[in-house]
Amino acid sequence: MSPRQSRFFWGGLAIAFYVAHGTTWLLRGVPASLIWACHLGCLLVGIAVVVDIPLLNAIGVQWLALGNILWFTYLAGGGELIMTSQLTHLGGIAIGIWFARRRGFPRGSWLAALLGIAALHFASRFVSPPEENINLACGVDGNWKEVFPDFWSFRLFLLIASAALFYVLERAARYLWKGQEKTAQ
Repeated sequence: MSPRQSRFFWGGLAIAFYVAHGTTWLLRGVPASLIWACHLGCLLVGIAVVVDIPLLNAIGVQWLALGNILWFTYLAGGGELIMTSQLTHLGGIAIGIWFARRRGFPRGSWLAALLGIAALHFASRFVSPPEENINLACGVDGNWKEVFPDFWSFRLFLLIASAALFYVLERAARYLWKGQEKTAQ
């Protein structure tokens, strides 16, 4: 398989993962769940791989990393495991890492991921039902209510934690795959 065919296959697979999981949410009557950052991260990875845009892939991988932390926390707290969620959370990040190993992780991707997640958080508040709390945009979630007395301190924590995670991920990826952006096909 040529590098281009490989990109189309793996990128198409990530997009199919998003569509499969999105279909699950549509069938459950919760279309707002299509815009969770982790689900969109999988879609970004798929598009990035198909059209060969390392920055978009890096953003998708970072959103998936953040989303996976929250997803695992949700599952550990007794949350429901939806079978198709494994496609986006695990399959999407695996494909994103595969592509990053070949094409690198662009400098400054942490900031792009942070600005994107902040915009998505803000938009989610207006385009999704408050009771769904998509991207934690409408209120302090679950057990976090014991830690954060108000929504603004929770938002600030999310922003700082996301910035730190994205920065560390970019640094680690650039260290592990240094030079890839120059040698990749």
